[in-house]
Amino acid sequence: MGNTKRKIADGLQEMLHEKPLRKITVQDIMDCKNMKRQSFYYHFQDIYGVIEWIYQEDFVKQAAYDENETFEDWISKVVRIIKENHFFYRKVLENIRRERLMEELIPVVDEQLRSRFWSEKQGNYLAESFIVKSVCHFMLDCVAMKKGPEEEEVLAAVENIRAMLQHPFGSILVLPTTKSTMTA
Repeated sequence: MGNTKRKIADGLQEMLHEKPLRKITVQDIMDCKNMKRQSFYYHFQDIYGVIEWIYQEDFVKQAAYDENETFEDWISKVVRIIKENHFFYRKVLENIRRERLMEELIPVVDEQLRSRFWSEKQGNYLAESFIVKSVCHFMLDCVAMKKGPEEEEVLAAVENIRAMLQHPFGSILVLPTTKSTMTA
């Protein structure tokens, strides 16, 4: 079953090279893969269901929290995922409201930050929410760019963000320094 879903997803990604998402039909995708239209509806409700499946398989599962991974490692991985699938994500961003994409990204980013930096509720909901949403907007901005940022640029930005969040008398949001070379 996963193989059929992948085939349909690949068909959608191929069709995106030929025409805008709003002009792609289920029949176009299935013809591209020499499959029957009924197979599509067995696996997906509509084309947006295929997009959601691709996002879950190719982004969410790969970007899942791993306690052995530093935040810098995770953000580097996210940049690589975006770069590997840049064309697809850019086409999706052009056709789906940014707010809708934010709804999907926020839980992924929130889990990363909460698991790494905010293990307990610290009463900084507004600050935490601001940081989570900022990271999400940054990710969508990377997608919107013609050529996404280089991994080194992103890591430098992460270091700068850490520095901005550091208070001279300690950390404002209890952001621990990880394997990075930055000092407080």
